[in-house]
Amino acid sequence: MKLDQLFFYIQRYYMTHLISKLPERVGAFIIRKNKVDRYELLLFRHPDCREAPIQLPGGGIDPEETIEAALHREIYEESGLTNLTLLRKVGTSQRCWLDTHHIAYRHYFLLEAPSTTPNGWEHIVHGDGFDAGLRFTYFWQRPTIEFTLAGGAQAFLNRYHLPELYD
Repeated sequence: MKLDQLFFYIQRYYMTHLISKLPERVGAFIIRKNKVDRYELLLFRHPDCREAPIQLPGGGIDPEETIEAALHREIYEESGLTNLTLLRKVGTSQRCWLDTHHIAYRHYFLLEAPSTTPNGWEHIVHGDGFDAGLRFTYFWQRPTIEFTLAGGAQAFLNRYHLPELYD
C-alpha cells in the first residue's frame, strides 16, 4: 500500500472514530495583504497525500481550553504562525456524524497575518494531535467565486462572510 493510500485510510478512521467524539472544533480563515494591497487567503496542501483536499488550519478544542486559545494553538501547531490579529468570528458550522450520531460544531474565525509573512512554506505539524508529524505546504490565494473548500468552511467562503477577499 502506498503512503498516500495509507494516510487516506488513517485519516478516514480518525474522522469517523475520533473527531466525531470532539463536540467543538475551530477553523481559521487567515488573510494578508499582498504587494498590490489586496487580501489573500492562507491555504495548505498535504504533499504526501494527493487525495487530501486543500484546507484551512484548524482542529480540536482540548478540555478546559477556550475557543480562542484552541484557535491560536491549532494555527501554531499546524502552520508555525504566531502574532496574528483576530479580526472577528465568521460563524459556526454544525455536522452530525451518521455513524455515531454525535453533533460537532466548528467555529470559524478571520485573522490577519502581517504582509511580510512568506509567500509559501512547508511546516511539519507538532503537538500531540493525530496530525503531528504530517507535512503541510502553505500558500496564499485570492479565491474566485468558483473556488471551493471541503467541509463546513465552504459555507463562509463568500462575499457576505469574507468581503475582504472579494473586493
